Amino acid sequence: MPPKKRKRKTSKKKSLRPLLKPLVWLSAVLLTCLAILMVLRLPHHREIIQLPSIPDPVKIRQSAALPKNELPKVPKSLDTTHPNSSPAPSLVYEVTVNDFESKVRAVDLAILESLASIDRSQHIIQHKTIESRTYKDQEFYYQNLTFHLDDVFPFLEELHKNLQQHAPQAKLSTVKDNPRDLEIAIFGQPTHHLFIPLSQPLQTSTPVQPSARLVIVIDDLGESVPVAKRLANLSVPITFSVLPYTTRAKDVANLARKNDRELLLHLPCEPEGYPQRANSGPGTLKVSMSPALLEQTLVNNLARLPDVDGVNNHMGSRLTRDKAAMTIVLSHIQGRGKFFLDSVTTPRTVVQEVSTNLGMAYLRRNIFLDNTQAKQAILLQLKKSESLAKRTGLAIAIGHPYPETLQALETWVKSRDLDITICKLQDI
Repeated sequence: MPPKKRKRKTSKKKSLRPLLKPLVWLSAVLLTCLAILMVLRLPHHREIIQLPSIPDPVKIRQSAALPKNELPKVPKSLDTTHPNSSPAPSLVYEVTVNDFESKVRAVDLAILESLASIDRSQHIIQHKTIESRTYKDQEFYYQNLTFHLDDVFPFLEELHKNLQQHAPQAKLSTVKDNPRDLEIAIFGQPTHHLFIPLSQPLQTSTPVQPSARLVIVIDDLGESVPVAKRLANLSVPITFSVLPYTTRAKDVANLARKNDRELLLHLPCEPEGYPQRANSGPGTLKVSMSPALLEQTLVNNLARLPDVDGVNNHMGSRLTRDKAAMTIVLSHIQGRGKFFLDSVTTPRTVVQEVSTNLGMAYLRRNIFLDNTQAKQAILLQLKKSESLAKRTGLAIAIGHPYPETLQALETWVKSRDLDITICKLQDI
């Protein structure tokens, strides 16, 4: 008999080979998906909203999100989806860390909300005095206020509650145990004196400095012609400050000139933490630049808006405290026959010292109008500006093209103090 043929045993390893390749690909895909999922779940850290390096017209039409309790209802005329609306700017001012003045404004907001809670308007507030003081080298404005209220205790109850919410560092106390004579202090530093007389005294006019003047500058213009038109239509001469690299800078500048408005170049200057924590945008002048590059960058900025009357700094808490850099900048501006307005974005600014050395007039911002973006708060800042102008003869206020600021200005011009002249910086 022929020998039996042995059956070949099929190797298990050989039978698994066709499956290895798909398994490897599947594993790779799963690992990639897992990695993407882990990246997406990582937290994102941003300390300060950054300016885009190139303005995005779509983002510019989106309003910045704010707490609901700070924003009044936006009327249809200011709705950014409306075809004839004024788009809200995406640009932001520089935020100063641990800014004492911001805590003072928080107390202001608490006072305003307390009056609103008892159905009283801020018009009952009378600024008796306002004066510049300092706390740890930071300037703020101390206010002596008089209120005309028949029943003081509902107001005090609301004030205690609102101070805890908006200004927890503030302490409200009575003067000589008189519940109608009050003082508010922050970290032990008095910031407000509130007097609520039992009977309404005869109205006496506050002494006004001869030729008391107020300048109102609106920064960050250049992205919206409708916003510029609303400012130009106001019955007072608002000063336009235009960012050079915005999409409609030349159109806004031409509109300012056509309406006889003062025009400034809003010069991008390096802030602290640039560019991660705060970004002043394209054309920024930086401390690290060589003298030649610093001046050339300034020249390039001026070339985009050659017809300006003067210049003020956009951000710049880093640049404006550098003496060598500011000497180059101010010397060039002086050589062109233009002035410089210090926006005072740092208490350590050297602009006054450099200006004095160059024999150049020093102009500085006194009050920011709209760090708190609520119409009633901005109206109170305008009232502060008027009181300061009456007391010292001159006040310079800076605002931004927010919808709330435009509304406040349009309301304020109808009832403003006519004893104060609203003027241009070049008229000072």
